[in-house]
Amino acid sequence: MKPDPAGTTRSADDRRTSILTALAGAGRVEVNELADSLAVSEETIRRDLRTLEDDGLLRRAHGGAISVADPVTDLDRVTAPEPAAHPVATLAATLLPASGILFIDAGPIAEALSVCVPDSAALQVVTTSIPVALVASRNAELSVYNLGGAVDPADDSQSGQWTRQSLEHIRLDTAFISVCGLTAGGQLLAASPQAAVIKRAAMDAASTVVLIADHDQLAEHGLVKFAQLHEVDHLVVDAGVSDAVLALAAEAGVPVLRAVPLEVEVAQ
Repeated sequence: MKPDPAGTTRSADDRRTSILTALAGAGRVEVNELADSLAVSEETIRRDLRTLEDDGLLRRAHGGAISVADPVTDLDRVTAPEPAAHPVATLAATLLPASGILFIDAGPIAEALSVCVPDSAALQVVTTSIPVALVASRNAELSVYNLGGAVDPADDSQSGQWTRQSLEHIRLDTAFISVCGLTAGGQLLAASPQAAVIKRAAMDAASTVVLIADHDQLAEHGLVKFAQLHEVDHLVVDAGVSDAVLALAAEAGVPVLRAVPLEVEVAQ
């Protein structure tokens, strides 16, 4: 059956029920696949997804939609947990621009940073992290784009061909990048080849790159090299960062913002 541009082959309610059924089974649906299976145009499907998102029944993502359904509550909207405050995220928030397009990486610091993004129509957030997308999208005025892709259960980040191709067509003003290692030669490390490709693509797309990490993440225990420290515009670290890392940053000409613990004992 050929697609019906007017979307009249099925009623809107029938189509949306079919979309939710597919989503419940797969956790993600694609616009082009839905258009083929329901014999309507892709624009009709996009309108259906917008309506279902407005009703809190799904979350639109690049090229389709992801589930926000909890089967126990029969499609009641899921509320993402509030990430714990982090001193590095709090300090990195001082580098958030008043306007522009942000990339926020995955990981605990990135999730804590997503809480700090102001609710402003002048800002847009692009992320590969499902928790970051869910938290940032609570802001009514803020535009949030989750790039989709294969999900890594270790940190709920997304990677793969979909994600990489999306980043190739995106312009970013500021990218907040996480790492899981730093070599003695100043090479940034990622946990996997897939993560390395995405971090590299985000850096290439950004005008300003901010590296966010605590001292444990700057030990030399990552698997894949994806960039050099001198390619970073700012390094935001915690109070436990080593003198060796600070020396590397100074040699690379990278300004360092060093956070203090959130709970500081006040002398009596």
